[in-house]
Amino acid sequence: MPKRKLNGPLKLLTYLLIVNQEVTITKIRDETKMPLKTIYNAIGLLKELGLVKERYDEGPPMRRFISLTEKGRRAAEHARKLLEIVGELP
Repeated sequence: MPKRKLNGPLKLLTYLLIVNQEVTITKIRDETKMPLKTIYNAIGLLKELGLVKERYDEGPPMRRFISLTEKGRRAAEHARKLLEIVGELP
C-alpha cells in the first residue's frame, strides 16, 4: 500500500490516542490539518476494521463524534511507534 494511503489512518489513530476523547470531524481537521477527504477515508477504513466508533449528536447542528475502540487503542499505540520510526508523527 502506498505511503499516502496508509498515512491518513495511522495519523488519525495516533491523533485519537493523544486527545484521548471523542472528537468531531471539524476538530480533527483543524488540529491535524488533514484534508477532509483523507479524514473520511481513514474513518471508513478504521471503522470497518473495528478500530474507531462514531456517535451522532442530532443537534442542531448535527455533529459526528469519533473515538477509539479498545482494539483501536491498542492499534494506535503501534501506529504511534511506526510514525515515530518513519518521522511522520503528527
